[in-house]
Amino acid sequence: MKKYLLSVAALLLAWPLLSQEADDLGNNYAEVSIIPRLDLNPSWNSTSGFGFDLGNSSLYTLIEGSFSENLSFTVANHWLAAGGWVEDFAPFEMFQGLGYSDTTNWLDYLSVDYSLGSWTFTLGKDCMLTGGHEYDDWDWDVYPVLASPVWNGLSPYQWGGKVAWTTPSEQSTVSLQMTTSPFGEHPFSSGLWTWSAQWSGEYGWASPLWSATVLSREGAGPDYLISLGNQFLFGDWTVTLDWSNCCAVDYDNSCMIKGSTLHGRVDWAASETLGLSFRGNLVNGKGFGNWSNAGLICEYTPSESLRLHALAAYDSLSGVTVGAGILYNLKFRLW
Repeated sequence: MKKYLLSVAALLLAWPLLSQEADDLGNNYAEVSIIPRLDLNPSWNSTSGFGFDLGNSSLYTLIEGSFSENLSFTVANHWLAAGGWVEDFAPFEMFQGLGYSDTTNWLDYLSVDYSLGSWTFTLGKDCMLTGGHEYDDWDWDVYPVLASPVWNGLSPYQWGGKVAWTTPSEQSTVSLQMTTSPFGEHPFSSGLWTWSAQWSGEYGWASPLWSATVLSREGAGPDYLISLGNQFLFGDWTVTLDWSNCCAVDYDNSCMIKGSTLHGRVDWAASETLGLSFRGNLVNGKGFGNWSNAGLICEYTPSESLRLHALAAYDSLSGVTVGAGILYNLKFRLW
């Protein structure tokens, strides 16, 4: 951890020398992003009255680069998590979980990709191939109050490997992945694994993203998570519908709670700097009953680095939430 913090400090001091446009990147480069986000979310429901939380307030860093045309890498770190209820404020909680599989921690990604023709091989800590298009966004771009309960509950960053094959037309990619299981306490000593298969496609206006995941569990048979993601483009409009056969994650019993989750969103690019997004979830499952939420998000991006956002959401369980926030993405060229 000290190594990463020292690297960030050095980059801040060397800003005038290191900053360059991403368009200048070649086959041998490394680019660092420092991404702070602040959210202020007041809420109200008829049971507990008024409340307040910090939404997805956080501090991330992202290092992406390549050593050659074939060899690239990704390192994503989550240094600060200030979200959740103010009375449960625990910004450095992720530093306690590095050696565990069943919780997220300060290291999200640490992966290396090697490309050979139509094949790509990945090793390291990566995101499980699941969840549909909801998992397309980086975590710092997500609005947890309108994310699905599977996204909010699953620990998807696991150690393992992946192989992917892209068709000659580059319209379809089939991937197979083996990682440690989020139902194991420790990554490798638990001896529990996850196997995933995913098909993604880009066919003009339609982009399917379907996956099947088998999760091994301690003292029980495997569990299964099916995700069918579908995205449709209509000019400035994007419609996304992700369905999964589970409604939440139960770590106490090491299982996915069976049911149905439909996560949908409609995005409109009103201009180059203004975007509106209507999002919601329809959930049904054992012990979960029927649950739904919906909301509207407005994003104003005056530059590539700065985003201002606001939201208003209604949840059938927790009531009304409104919020506003700011995200800044400061990029540096390392080499």
